[in-house]
Formats: sequence, C-alpha cells, structure tokens
Amino acid sequence: MKFAPLATALALAFSAFTAQATTRDEAQAMLKAALAEIKAKGMANAGQEFTTGSANWNKGTLYVFVADFKANIVAHSANAKMVGKNLWEVKDASGKLFVQDQVRQMQAGPTGAVSMRWMNPATKQLDDAEVVLGRVPGQEAYVGAVWFK
Repeated sequence: MKFAPLATALALAFSAFTAQATTRDEAQAMLKAALAEIKAKGMANAGQEFTTGSANWNKGTLYVFVADFKANIVAHSANAKMVGKNLWEVKDASGKLFVQDQVRQMQAGPTGAVSMRWMNPATKQLDDAEVVLGRVPGQEAYVGAVWFK
C-alpha cells in the first residue's frame, strides 16, 4: 500500500491545520474570559498575564489585546512588542482605519466587531480577520479577541 503513508501525512497535516483554525464563537469565549480576568485581577495584572504569552490567551491564530480609547495598546498576547504603541493611524492591508472603528464602537456601546485584513500570526500572511470587542466596565478601554476567517 503505497498510499497509506501519503494518506497518513495528509491526515496529520489537515489535523494540524484545523487545530489552528478558529471560529467567531471561540473568539467570543476568549473575549468573555479576558473580561472576567480583568474583573478578577484588575487591568494591570490581567494585562501582564495576557502579554506574557500564557497559552490561555494565545491559541494558534486566536489572540487577545487590550487598548484604551486613544488606541494605545495596553496588553497583547500575540506580540508583546505592541504594548505601548499607539495604533490610531494604522490601516489594514485594504487601507481601512480599523482601530479607529474599534474605538468608535467601544465609545458607543459595550460590544462590537470589526473586520480587517491583517497578518495571520500562524501563517505570517495577510488574511481576513475579525476582532470581537468588549468594553472594560468603568474604564475607557476595551478588549479585542482576534480570529482569522
């Protein structure tokens, strides 16, 4: 059976690919967990936990970040170098000022979502993504959970 090794290799490759795939429901669950973490530990402690790369906050292509209403990144589970950066003028690959869209939505209400064309952390390629958003209660800040379609 010459095809058995090939079939096994393809099955392993497919399972590795699907392990990286995420859904909007998974992003919503991570967002909810991140907001609960902030409520339990405070913004500074939770933000440090998000940024230090805990497996709970960075799962394949799914990750969380925290930003304030001036578009300053407070925490980022996929790229610690983003912390302290201001993204107000950042555009996605299609030219969309997606961070400004996020801030506007969070100023208007407790939840939101913004689509964007962004760098997939698993493939290092531009890809279609969505960030689901939740406002941090009592603060001018929000959490985003990014997932790739």
